[in-house]
Amino acid sequence: MTAADANGGKSIIDPRVERARASATPVARRVQPAPSTALGFSNIEAAPPNRSLDSMEKWFARALMTPESEAEPIGSRHAASVLTRGPQLAPLERLEVYRRAYHARLIECLLDDYPALASALGENPFEALCRAYIARHPSTGPNLNSFGRSMAEFCLLQAEDMGVPRGFATGLASLEWAIVEVIHAPGAEPLTLAGLAEVPIERWAGARLVATTAFRLMRFDYPVNAYFQAFRDGRTPKIPEPARSAAAVYRSGPTIWRMDLSESAFALLQAITSGQDLSTSLEEATEALSDISQDEAAGRVMAWFRDWVSSGLFACVDFV
Repeated sequence: MTAADANGGKSIIDPRVERARASATPVARRVQPAPSTALGFSNIEAAPPNRSLDSMEKWFARALMTPESEAEPIGSRHAASVLTRGPQLAPLERLEVYRRAYHARLIECLLDDYPALASALGENPFEALCRAYIARHPSTGPNLNSFGRSMAEFCLLQAEDMGVPRGFATGLASLEWAIVEVIHAPGAEPLTLAGLAEVPIERWAGARLVATTAFRLMRFDYPVNAYFQAFRDGRTPKIPEPARSAAAVYRSGPTIWRMDLSESAFALLQAITSGQDLSTSLEEATEALSDISQDEAAGRVMAWFRDWVSSGLFACVDFV
């Protein structure tokens, strides 16, 4: 459902997006990729695993995590000495079942995070993109909540033709990942209009509004939020032409919202949430609204403030 606002539209995320995976943790921690030697990927064929649990687990993990672009898992020549033959499958064939299942699960997670990107690319191109992503960004964390965090950057740097403009894919992936981050961001009591009223007038010039942690402010080279909304509405939108756009993604209570922003509203909100005091932020907004009268500009700014505060975008006020 959609509710109009002063900035061109505010859209609620379908409730089915608002869920974590079974492996979810309260906060999606950013995990630095582990070097290949962390699991012993180097010199893997030098010797078969010994019978210790640690050695066997590392061998199995290396085999499963071998990209499917490789003909056989790393360490596959030792499969017969580690695994038993099944009723119908040889040891290596049994290992391949697990390798395929592991990669299928990772692709499933990426599809869960990037459903609109998957729709835009098509099933086979998206799956190919995912397999390339898995090879470049293997899972290194204890859960999969943050596994897809590098997809936007990966799309930007992708050498292969994705069938859609690289800038569009990058922007759409950035928007969808912002939704994931906001879902998992820790909650906080929002600043209210009543709370703002308690700030002494003489202190407003040096006041700074602190954004809630469940908030992301974004600018794109394509109208990706409009595309995403059309996708969520069950339509099959065409890939749009390039056009600058901006949006805020945030959580208010249990609900995830996306708010379209004009260039001037984006400039003001960016200034506020970057840590600048209100006096400086308003000066920047005045420059962005220089094409209209001061009275009209003041009215717009006040309307934005009321909407942003009532929407729960800010957590508190501090002072310079």
